[in-house]
Amino acid sequence: PDEVIAEQPTDHPSFGPPQKRVPSGDSPSTSSLPSGLAATSLCAEAHPYVPPDEVIAEEPTDHPSYGPLPPTTTQPKPPVVTPMSNDLGTVISHHTKLLRNLGWSKFVRTVRETSDLTTLENVNHPAKRLLKHYKHRGAPVKFSTEPWSKERVSQALARGAHKSCLAHTEFLQEEFGDMIAKSQWVILPASAVEDLPGLRISPPGVVPQRERRPRWICDYSFSGVNSETLPLAALDSMQFGHALDRILREILLADPAMGPVQMLKIDLSDGFYRLDLNVEDIPKLGVVFPTNEGEEPLVAFPLVLPMGWKNSPPVFSTATETIADLANQRLASAMEPRPHPLDEEAEKIVPESPLETSVSQRQSLPSILRRSSKHLRPGRPLRVRWDPTLPHSSPRHLPVPTLRDPSLPKQSRPLSYVDVFVDDFIGLAQQSGNSRRVRRILMHAIDDVFRPLEATDSIHRREPISLKKLRKGDCSWSTVKLVLGWIIDTANMTIHLPPHRVERLAEILASIPVTQRRCSVQKWYKVLGELRSMSLALPGSRNIFSHMQSALSLKTGNRVALDKGVHAALDDFRFILKDIANRPTRIAELVPLLASALGHHDASGTGAGGVWFPATHLSPRAGYSNKPVLWRLKWPKEIMEKLVTSTNRSGTISNSDLELAGALLHLEAICQSFDVRERTILSKTDNLNTLFWQRKGSTTSGKVPAHLLRLFGIHQRYHRYVPRFDYLSGPSNPVADALSRDFSMSWPQLTKSLAPHLPQKGKDGFQIWDPTPQVVTSVFSALHKKRSPPESLTVEPTAPTPPILIVNGIPTLNP
Repeated sequence: PDEVIAEQPTDHPSFGPPQKRVPSGDSPSTSSLPSGLAATSLCAEAHPYVPPDEVIAEEPTDHPSYGPLPPTTTQPKPPVVTPMSNDLGTVISHHTKLLRNLGWSKFVRTVRETSDLTTLENVNHPAKRLLKHYKHRGAPVKFSTEPWSKERVSQALARGAHKSCLAHTEFLQEEFGDMIAKSQWVILPASAVEDLPGLRISPPGVVPQRERRPRWICDYSFSGVNSETLPLAALDSMQFGHALDRILREILLADPAMGPVQMLKIDLSDGFYRLDLNVEDIPKLGVVFPTNEGEEPLVAFPLVLPMGWKNSPPVFSTATETIADLANQRLASAMEPRPHPLDEEAEKIVPESPLETSVSQRQSLPSILRRSSKHLRPGRPLRVRWDPTLPHSSPRHLPVPTLRDPSLPKQSRPLSYVDVFVDDFIGLAQQSGNSRRVRRILMHAIDDVFRPLEATDSIHRREPISLKKLRKGDCSWSTVKLVLGWIIDTANMTIHLPPHRVERLAEILASIPVTQRRCSVQKWYKVLGELRSMSLALPGSRNIFSHMQSALSLKTGNRVALDKGVHAALDDFRFILKDIANRPTRIAELVPLLASALGHHDASGTGAGGVWFPATHLSPRAGYSNKPVLWRLKWPKEIMEKLVTSTNRSGTISNSDLELAGALLHLEAICQSFDVRERTILSKTDNLNTLFWQRKGSTTSGKVPAHLLRLFGIHQRYHRYVPRFDYLSGPSNPVADALSRDFSMSWPQLTKSLAPHLPQKGKDGFQIWDPTPQVVTSVFSALHKKRSPPESLTVEPTAPTPPILIVNGIPTLNP
């Protein structure tokens, strides 16, 4: 209960509420605290840190001296670190004296600012009590293992920081000057903290960021801190993994009659650093601060949630997801929010469109994979510039449909929605008056959880809502916005890769010539990771990774063999890249809805077959009507001879391979007989291997499924449908089972036997589709593990018939 939190005994330092901060007049820190601790005020004339004489003299006799550590002869001499600035060294000296005089708990409560969380009186949410716990006690850090010994602490200290820190020492000193001024971190000599209970030390690192300052992170995984941390956090609060899916779905479901969907972004400044750690648990998350050999080792301690710790995301998401929930609750009600001071400022800013980025302003990117010396001219590093404005020969693709999916509901209210990805809030709204309401409600919801600036705050504390991003236009409404790394255009209902990521894709593909036969495992992981991250906006690309993943699973030592299958997969990505400027990805291609067609398929050692049941609103193509579609195909002799059986154990084709081949022909059947562009279709099978391959989109081998799944991706990209796959037990699949086996029966005989399972009786209750020879040939080639050109799957279907709409109870053709 809340009253227990407020009345917790003060003699329990681990769980009691934080003591009141020592008044400035009574604190020994005020007389010696230097002015201007911000990063911008660091002294330009830096010199090595030497503790003042009085600090050394006042050190207790039972405490190790501040003298430099004796140089080791076994370790190689490390690179020289930029000497510490004067102001930062003074602050460390001051904090060291303060720690000795006050002890750890009072020291932290003295240097740490008041919690950024509000009183939460306006928060009506199940997470309110947990947030109060974080406000009064901080996030706990508990482990499943015993505390570290002094020997292990010394080893971690001797190992030092990650080598990435050595190239960013000036940045680190500037960054820590800023973070110490904001009461987010402290730096102390190792000898002053070596007796702190639970002390653990991890190596830090610096991660470069595109067009932004580098980011300081802590490698708590290397030290084992993350693996030993108990998950004492609301793990379910981490809902950001599907934030983009939810946003795209809301945009698609919005009624276009209400106007285009407008988007805004609100970023929280300082992110994780808005929530405190438990005072007594802070030493468990210590990290090494880079110093030169012979200088006093330093340890940095986070007073707030650090980047890199396992529990930081769920603890922080508890606050941000609560804000999003509060905003959506208030949006669903009829409340009218009061004006917000930042709303007026955001309304005056006209944001720039991310699509207007000039090609000349973008810089070429360094290569991920270096070519071997015989492919690279001396002094000429590989660099690639991708220009989407230049004409490129484009593969054929079906045009986008002109009609909205009839299954999408009409809405009675304009869209009002808020979502969050960690600390980035995304607002969606229709209609101008409603958009101001959405922004005000979101801003007030943020202020109800995180304290806005107050007159008594330090000059270094920042507004929770990032003013820097607001003044760049992020908080202003627009139909084109860079959201979570993707350019979303709600007017054209498309999603794009940003220009720099298209350049990166071109650079990756250009950096791997067809003659390259090997690659390091580390670099291949980078290639797969970046290509995977781009696959969302490239429909069909998720089905191309099988051979590339197989190469990784067959690695030899630290090398990956780039065989013919790998280069063929890279050629498929080049095929997609050539089409990327002329074929933007539609949002409707990425969001599954209720199925517009339901199909069952099956395969045997003799052949394959299936049946499709279309919805009444699905438009048939010329030559077809809105009736179930039946199809079947008998395998040729050379396919049946390669089937693995009890008498043919040396075969190369399994029954599951034939099921997967039949599944592709099944999709071709519905695409050629109905207009399924941007429509969701549900295909069911009774083979679990086939189901899992279809859902995953790739395998980790180069066998037959890898070749077939590649065809699935090309087929989907050309026809623009949204596929879904599910399981259907064999006894519940009599129609497809008969179509895949009973080739001794003619079509009239077969359909007569299947009449009880079809919705309409007689020959008018169904229609027959004959498999496309061009696609059949490609499927047979894949069963033989041979690659077909992508164009073999692009068989243009006949034009769809105009859909029939009911207007005032009268059937009418929609032009």
